Amino acid sequence: MKNNNKGFTLVELVVSFVIILILASLSIVGVLAYQDFADFKRQNSYAQTLFASAQQTITACSVRGEMDELLAVSDTPLFLDTVITPSGITADQVKGGSSAKEDTIYCLVGSKEAYEKYLKGEYRDKKDMESRKYQVLYDIFSDYVTDQSVLSAAVALEYNPEKGLVYGVLYSDKNGSFTYTATNKNGRVNICDRREDYRSEYLIGYYGLD
Repeated sequence: MKNNNKGFTLVELVVSFVIILILASLSIVGVLAYQDFADFKRQNSYAQTLFASAQQTITACSVRGEMDELLAVSDTPLFLDTVITPSGITADQVKGGSSAKEDTIYCLVGSKEAYEKYLKGEYRDKKDMESRKYQVLYDIFSDYVTDQSVLSAAVALEYNPEKGLVYGVLYSDKNGSFTYTATNKNGRVNICDRREDYRSEYLIGYYGLD
């Protein structure tokens, strides 16, 4: 009697192995894509939280008449013709909204390194403008942020001190710092583009008024 028990051929083993590799690759790609999506949603959630915190602080300071220091450090206005809104047009083209606020929106920008220095008290009572800006920025956020570790990230606050209004917050713990004028390089990311596809690519959270 001939032995009819047969094993897998080499070709069958190779094909099976290739199929397993393809399935594993698809699974890894799916997991990474979901992780990026979750990270992007988290950045936006933190931006919204910081927006609400900043508005509460600025409103309280405005009511108490304690806006002098914020007014003093507000020397960097946004150029709305360079800011691309989520809808894809520049801010100065928006009917009403941001176009009515030209030359009245100012920004303060911080980074993980700047926040670490803030925690150490390196900006307190300093007279130079840079130190005063960092001190004001993190004082604004700190009052109503429960989890202070959130602030160890790149963050930008856009506001009008005279009206006591916050117009936008950008946030990312995946980038080193933000810029409005330079190109993306060495962990520094330009935040003038607010379109979702751009922000999702660089994992930049945004919450604001257009």
